[in-house]
Amino acid sequence: MKWFNFTNPLFIIKIVVYCMICVMALQTFLIQVPNREVYQAETKGMAIRAKNIYAERGQIMDRNGVPFADNLRDSVNVEDYSRIFLQGSVASKIVGKVGKDGKGSEGLENVFDERLRGSEGFSVGMFAEKSKFGGREIFGQSEKVAEAEPGKNLVLTIDRNMQEIVEKELKAGVAEFKATSASAVVVDPYTGEVLAMASYPAYGKNDIVGMSYEPGSTFKVITAAAALENGVVSPDSVFANEGKCWKWSEKSEKICDTHIYGDMDMAEAMVQSSNIVYGKIADKIGAEKLYHMAAHFGFGMKTSDEFYGEESGKLLEPHDLTRDDRTLKTMGFGHALMATPIQLVMAYSAVANGGKMMVPMIVKEWRDSKGNLVEKKEPIELRRVISEKTAADIRQMLHRVVNNGTAKKVMSKKIPDVVFGGKTGTAEKYNAETRKYDRDHQVASFIGLAPVENARFVCMVLVDDPQTAQKHGGNTAGPIFRRIMEGIYYHPELSPASYNLAIVNPKGGCDADFVGMKADAAKALADSRNCKVQFEGEGNRVISKRKDRSDSLGITLMLGEMVAGKMPNLKGLSLKDALEIAGNIRMNVEYTGKGRVVAQSPKADEELRKGQICKLTLKEKG
Repeated sequence: MKWFNFTNPLFIIKIVVYCMICVMALQTFLIQVPNREVYQAETKGMAIRAKNIYAERGQIMDRNGVPFADNLRDSVNVEDYSRIFLQGSVASKIVGKVGKDGKGSEGLENVFDERLRGSEGFSVGMFAEKSKFGGREIFGQSEKVAEAEPGKNLVLTIDRNMQEIVEKELKAGVAEFKATSASAVVVDPYTGEVLAMASYPAYGKNDIVGMSYEPGSTFKVITAAAALENGVVSPDSVFANEGKCWKWSEKSEKICDTHIYGDMDMAEAMVQSSNIVYGKIADKIGAEKLYHMAAHFGFGMKTSDEFYGEESGKLLEPHDLTRDDRTLKTMGFGHALMATPIQLVMAYSAVANGGKMMVPMIVKEWRDSKGNLVEKKEPIELRRVISEKTAADIRQMLHRVVNNGTAKKVMSKKIPDVVFGGKTGTAEKYNAETRKYDRDHQVASFIGLAPVENARFVCMVLVDDPQTAQKHGGNTAGPIFRRIMEGIYYHPELSPASYNLAIVNPKGGCDADFVGMKADAAKALADSRNCKVQFEGEGNRVISKRKDRSDSLGITLMLGEMVAGKMPNLKGLSLKDALEIAGNIRMNVEYTGKGRVVAQSPKADEELRKGQICKLTLKEKG
C-alpha cells in the first residue's frame, strides 16, 4: 500500500507521466483511426508552396521626367498596389489604364505592358490554408528564392506643358464650334517626335491616331507633290475657268467649288482650295503615279507599332481608281481614300523638313528603377518622298493659304513674327445607307507649319461635325491651331529661344521689324513692347521706320499703299513681309539666300503681267 502514498512526490510524478502517455496514446489513436481523413486534409493544407512577390510597375513620364503614371502602395497591405495619374487628366488618354489583374488594358500601359510590369519574384514557405491559421503564412517558415525585378520606366516624347495647352484648346474649341469632338497632334518634323496628342472628349479607343476619315482638301498637298515630282504639271500651268462646277461629259457627276475663281495655276488653286483644278491635276497625274506617291507618303498603312489602336486607313489600288471616270479625280482633292491624323501630320512633316519621311516617335527612352538609361530611341528616316525643291514650292503655297487664302483666321496678332503655313480641309461625311455625302455632317481640319520655313512644329487639328454657321476648316480647326501655337510661343518653357525675349517677355522696346506690316498689326506689336508709336502718311502698310527725335522712347512709322498694277519695292524687307505683300497681289515668289531682300525681279514700279514670277535675292546683314 506504500506504493499509493500520495504524499510521496515521486509517486505524483509517476502518475502525471502515466496520464500523459495515456493521453498521447489516445490522441494518436484518434488521429490514426477514427479521424484519419480529417487530419490528412489538415496536413495537406500545411504543405510547403511558392508565393509570388509583386514587381513594382515602371513609371510613365514626359520628356522632361515629369511623371504621368506611378504606383500607389497600400500602407496596410504592402502587397496591394494601384495605378495613379499624377497630372490629373493630362495625357491620361495616351497613358491608358491598368486592369485589376495588373495588366495594361488601354493606351501605352497596354502597348508596353511587358516592359512596364517587370518580373515577379517568389518565396517558399509553410502555409495552412484549411486550418485554424486562416490561410496565412506560418511565421518564420518562409524564404525568398527569387527577388522581384521592377518594371522599366518609360520616358515619352510628350511634353506635359504642351499637352495641357492642346487639351485646353480642344475643349474650348468643341464648346465654341458645337462639335461632337476635336483632336490634335503636334510633332517635331525633323525627328518625328510627338510632342502632344489629344482628343476631347477623351472617349473611345481610336479617336486620336486611329480615326480613319476622308481627309478632304488637306490631301491636295500630296496631289501637288505627285504633279511636281513627276513633271506632269508645271507651277506656271494655268487651268481654264470652269465656273462654279465642272462636268467633263454629259453623263458625269459634276465636281464643284464654293466660288467661281476664274483661271488659276496650281498654287492659286491651293490657296483657294479649288476641287475642280485638283481634280484636273489628278487626272493628268494618272492612277499609277498618284497611288504610288500616296503610298510613298505612308497612306494605307500604319505609321508605327507604338500607337494604341492605330488603323491603316484605306488607299485604293490603281485599278480601283480607274473603275469609272470620276474616282481618280475625287482622290485629287481628298475623297476616295481614308486617312488617320497621324498619317497626315507625318506627311506634312516631310514637306516641312525638306522631303524626308520620318517614323513618328512616342517613346524617347527607357530607364531602370534607379533612373539609369537603358535604351535611347533615335529618330528613324524611312525614305525621301519628295525633293527639297518640291518641298519648298509646296511650303510657299501653304504660306499663301494662310496669308490670303482659306486660312486667314490662322494669322495671329499675338505672335506676328511667326509666319505660319498650312492647309484647310472640310470633308463631308459619307453615308453608307444613302451612298451619298451628307452636307450636314462634316469633318473640318487644318494642318499647319510653325513657322512655315525651318518649322519647329507641325500641328494638325481635326474638328468632328461642327454645328456653327461657318463650318469649314479655316473657321473652326484653324483658330484652334492658332490658339495652340500662341499658347506654345507664350510659354516660357516651350517657346523657341529666339522668341522668348521678344514675345514671352515683351520688354524689347522699339527695335522690332515693323516694315511691311499692316498698320493695326504694327500698333498692336508696338503696344505689346511698350513702344510709343505714331503714324505718318496715307495707306494701310508700313513702308519705313524712323526714330522719333522728340521722344527717345518712340518711333514714327510711315504708311503707304501697294499698287497691284505695278511691282512694289521689296528691298530691305524680311522674307515674311515680302511674301505677304506678294501674296496680296496674287504673285508667286521664288527666293534664294537668307535675311533681307537685296535684289528683286521684276524691279520696283515695273508693270506686272499675269502669271509673272517674283524672284528675290536675300542676304543677311554684315
